[in-house]
Amino acid sequence: MKTGLIILLSFALAGCQLTPAPESATPTQPIAEMLPEQTIAPEPEQPSPAMSINDDATTLQVWVNYRADMLQQVDDERERLNQQPEQDAIWQLKRTILQLHPDTPYLTRLRVQMQLSDQLATLPTSLAALFSWDLAFNQKLLEAESAVSALTRLNSQQHDNIERLQRTNKELQKKIDALTQIEAQLNQPATVQEDNNGKF
Repeated sequence: MKTGLIILLSFALAGCQLTPAPESATPTQPIAEMLPEQTIAPEPEQPSPAMSINDDATTLQVWVNYRADMLQQVDDERERLNQQPEQDAIWQLKRTILQLHPDTPYLTRLRVQMQLSDQLATLPTSLAALFSWDLAFNQKLLEAESAVSALTRLNSQQHDNIERLQRTNKELQKKIDALTQIEAQLNQPATVQEDNNGKF
């Protein structure tokens, strides 16, 4: 009985939820019509500061933004740099940063690492400090890749040594088995043959 009552009440509640709400006698006005018209003037776009080799905060922010944007589109940036006709100090610094990207081959990054060390001495102090992070990161990455390469070579040598020792082990095991068979043959009692007269 309780179950039937619960089912009946749940149907009644479901039915109440399905019926539309009664319409009010006064039509509702859209909210947009009630608000006074306001015009929002678009914010004038500030021109992005040009890249330069200075020590001010704006220039540092431009370089930080460039590095962040460049990480997302390395190939596009390489093409843009290759198409630029002038190769001034900014172009060289952009190219150096681009070549420090982890996707660049190891030897190229190693060469660029040394170039950036030399370039940092000519940059303003704050800008040099900003790029010294790239230099330090790349140095650690180069060291890690070098260690992985050395461990890979060592692992390969150890693998070759193991294979050589396994072959030597198999050869020695064959020799031991052959010697064991010879020893077993030597330890067998000799059978004495009788002649027809029953003599040995």
